[in-house]
Amino acid sequence: MRSSDDRVYLAPVDHLRAVAAVLVVLYHGCQLLSARIEGRRFVPATDWLYSSNPAATLVFEGHTGVALFMVLSGFIFTVGAYGKPVRYGRFLTNRLLRIYPLYLVVALLGLATQVSLPTLQDLLRILTFATPTQPYGGVFWTLCVEMQFYLVFPLLCRVLAERGPGALLRLLAAVAVLRALVWLSSPAPAPHTASLYLGLAGRIDQFLLGMLAAWVYAHHRDRLRARWLRPLAPAAAVALLWSFNQVHGFVSDSPLKLLWSGAEGAVWALVVAVYVANRPAGGGGWPSRAAARLGEVSFSVYLTHFMVLTLIGEHMTGRAYGWLPGALPPVWAAFLVTLLVALPLTVAVSFVTYHAIELPFLRLRRPYLGPAAVAETPRPRQREGYRGR
Repeated sequence: MRSSDDRVYLAPVDHLRAVAAVLVVLYHGCQLLSARIEGRRFVPATDWLYSSNPAATLVFEGHTGVALFMVLSGFIFTVGAYGKPVRYGRFLTNRLLRIYPLYLVVALLGLATQVSLPTLQDLLRILTFATPTQPYGGVFWTLCVEMQFYLVFPLLCRVLAERGPGALLRLLAAVAVLRALVWLSSPAPAPHTASLYLGLAGRIDQFLLGMLAAWVYAHHRDRLRARWLRPLAPAAAVALLWSFNQVHGFVSDSPLKLLWSGAEGAVWALVVAVYVANRPAGGGGWPSRAAARLGEVSFSVYLTHFMVLTLIGEHMTGRAYGWLPGALPPVWAAFLVTLLVALPLTVAVSFVTYHAIELPFLRLRRPYLGPAAVAETPRPRQREGYRGR
């Protein structure tokens, strides 16, 4: 990105974006295509995949890539804006330029798959991201949550700069209490947690924890370089996801699920802070550059992978399955089809959509940060073309 733009360049962050995008693609591919290979539609309540293998549960619970994306949003915005005044109008304009162009293309294409002509209500739902039922809309709800976070980020960043991390920790505690009160006050005999989990009320923990990780990174970077932290951070994330899978957490409405967003955000905040602190921005050779390039187009991967999976599920599952060894369990077949067919195809499409649709609008963004109001820790170098999500 340009030095005046709104993102700090960190190659390690691009690596983590790539991880998040790949996890989401593998997760959706395994869950959806395994059912299609068996000749049926996927029903989460009864068809969720479980395993005692921690590596498998990382894929089966790959929806956690969304949490990683949200933690990264809080982290990168805060590293870039900490201690500086944010010009609110320009900030929101930049966010719209970041999200809306590709989102509108994908949403309108999904609308075009319907037989009937779109109504005004359909168009209004698209403008507000309220289109999860269309073929490619399974991830649109996260964009709505992101936009809600953008509305409050400048205030939260100022609070962090002026009041310190304790203010955000108290906010985390208050949100947890209020969320529990909402759940307890539900008139339903068995209150659902989905509405909380799929909205900012249930996900703000992850943005706040990303902001706190940025504060720790800025003030205690040397401590994050402790050798024992490097294996502990990813191990904690995998162990937490394995435990979540073993108790059938995603399809559960246990009150313990009210704590899941914070726990999930905490382990990813640890992973982000430790990885960024320990990974040189310019090192790693071609694998690092390749991962960074994938991370650069991760938003396109995120928005277009449903289109690719829908194509494979509707028209190519049988053919792709036929390429694989006989007697292969459906879940393994789905994993291989996703890894060898859906993921490469999605990445290829994403490079096209990034350069043709995203990048022209990204170049229209304007600086939104004023001069530093407090002394800052030196920030990492920046790069042309870097962008959010």
